Amino acid sequence: MIEPMVAPSANERGFAISRLISHWHEIVGDTAAWCRPADIHFPRGSSNNGTLKLQITSGRGPQAQAMSAQIIDQVNAAFGYQAVGRITLVQNLPPSRPETPPKKPATISNAPDVWGLDEKLKHIKSPELRAALRRLGGPVGEDDGAKN
Repeated sequence: MIEPMVAPSANERGFAISRLISHWHEIVGDTAAWCRPADIHFPRGSSNNGTLKLQITSGRGPQAQAMSAQIIDQVNAAFGYQAVGRITLVQNLPPSRPETPPKKPATISNAPDVWGLDEKLKHIKSPELRAALRRLGGPVGEDDGAKN
């Protein structure tokens, strides 16, 4: 109901580019990691054979040029008609951050030898004191059966 009222204004203000931006990853897949739409211009009085301006990461120019026909086909398939006929490239997109693998927990290089600790504590007569010293001298996070 609202679409007919909003369509002329949305088209003037770049509705086509906002649609491309919002669905870019679905349209081009993994290419979206280093390339994104910046603008789209159509010939006056037409909504066919427009020029799509893409921002790409520096160093991806040759790859983007080689993939231009594929990107045009994917964009036109998303629009459902020959919306884009040409692509221009601008290398001003900052590099994407590489996904960092989760950090491994820090290991304690000087962790006490549990068996050596038991050997040193065998001369303590009080079982409660020996157990407390054993917990203090053992590795952090070790479940020694003690209930909190």
